[in-house]
Amino acid sequence: MNRLVKRLLIGLLLLCAGVGVLSAQGKYLIAYAQAELVNAWRVTNQKDMEASAQKLGVKLISLDANQDPAKQLADIQNMLAQKPNALILSPLESKALVPAIKMCEQAKVPLIVIDRTIEAVPGVGVYKTEITQSHVLSGQKLAEKAVELLKKKYGEPRGNVVHVQGMAGASPVIDANKGWDEVMAKYPKIKTVATADAGFTTEGGLKVMEDFLQRFAKGQIDIVRSDYSAMTIGALQAIKNAGRKELLGHVVGEGGHYLAIEAVIAGDISRETQTPPYFGELAIKSALEILAGKSVPPKQQVPIKIFDAEKKDEAKKYLDDIRTKGLEF
Repeated sequence: MNRLVKRLLIGLLLLCAGVGVLSAQGKYLIAYAQAELVNAWRVTNQKDMEASAQKLGVKLISLDANQDPAKQLADIQNMLAQKPNALILSPLESKALVPAIKMCEQAKVPLIVIDRTIEAVPGVGVYKTEITQSHVLSGQKLAEKAVELLKKKYGEPRGNVVHVQGMAGASPVIDANKGWDEVMAKYPKIKTVATADAGFTTEGGLKVMEDFLQRFAKGQIDIVRSDYSAMTIGALQAIKNAGRKELLGHVVGEGGHYLAIEAVIAGDISRETQTPPYFGELAIKSALEILAGKSVPPKQQVPIKIFDAEKKDEAKKYLDDIRTKGLEF
């Protein structure tokens, strides 16, 4: 029996057993639709996906949507045409990426969604599992710290918040806002007086914060809230450039990049939550379980971390550990 016939027979047997056909290299082919590579979190996430694929013996193909939902859908179509065994999607926006399910149905390829969510129910049809972190919990923890800071400042929970927002349609932002609003519903005297998208970048955070500082004089902003470390660093730069030192120590943010942890240790950021970018191993292992005909939980989570300025030793220990390993998160 020649090699080609043997490979075809093996592929047919695997398919009948509910297992995806192997690539020509004898490995599963997994596609990864990356939302963007505009910041260090995303770059680390991409490297982790690639390293996990190599570790687990699968071939990974990946395309970067560059913050464009239409491009991400085109990327998915492009990669599905290459007949992968599974598709892993980190959706740029929750609603805009729903058509990915139909694409996977037509291609008969299982779908795994990571980091962000789409407006669909995981565990139904080809949409096998959603692997996220609790941005709702992150939003709650940032809100609780803001309340604590304002009580300390005024003797009661009142004050004005400005929000350096990542991207309005992104599910982590939607979820973090939900968590924030759940806490703040009890404190009507705490008001978010301005919100603007900064695109998850340092430059965006700098520009948005500069605008806020021009709009609101000293004493009109009590808390600065940011959705991602890069934007927080940009916001801190704007605050320092403007000499608005009263806002240092009254910044709360999400991300957990090492620069933000350094700012926690310095006392510039009061609380930083970290939603780590390391999804690769769990996502690819889940894909392999699915391809082996096994079931996986429809919803899975990667835990978040919290760094507080008043617990500098904990933050410093974590920072020393990741920097020794050459990591940014």
